[in-house]
Amino acid sequence: MCMGLSPDAAARYNMVWFIPLIMLVILTIPVECMASTPPVLPSLLMTVSDNSADQDPSLMLLFTWNGYSSFNPPPEYIIVEVFSVADGTRLGAFPVPRQTDPCGSGNTCAHSTPVSSVNFPHGEFMLVATDPLSGVVTRQLVAVNTTGEGSRDFFRRFEQEQGFIIVSVVLTAFLAIILAILVREKKRV
Repeated sequence: MCMGLSPDAAARYNMVWFIPLIMLVILTIPVECMASTPPVLPSLLMTVSDNSADQDPSLMLLFTWNGYSSFNPPPEYIIVEVFSVADGTRLGAFPVPRQTDPCGSGNTCAHSTPVSSVNFPHGEFMLVATDPLSGVVTRQLVAVNTTGEGSRDFFRRFEQEQGFIIVSVVLTAFLAIILAILVREKKRV
């Protein structure tokens, strides 16, 4: 407080120093710029080739992932979900692994796998492929002309593996907590 100033003058004197201090604080707060653009999402292209001339007819699934790997790391695999067009039911999902590690050109990765047509029942199916890291989705309609019943185990195997991973992580965390409690009790004794 300043000596010899009236209360009104002291208040004005404090305000003169208080306002620039507030302005400096406001200027140091980061502000979102409206002109900035977010990084471009990668693109995912699906190609399905029918090898029906072979003894074991299969579908060759090829995915081309193209993106800036500095912003969006390329996925290890693409998840493909299969839906029946006739009734809209979901048959299941399976992973399509990356061909090379790291990606060939840095910004473009290829994922491919052959899938036997015997795994599909007869009919038309919608393949929905998803990049699990960025969420980019692509779709393609395929027709399977085999007379097989289809393999439910093929489509459920990926989901069972994911369930096993989740259960194992939960059990590991539970056992680590119990071990920590036992060690702490042992130290008390």
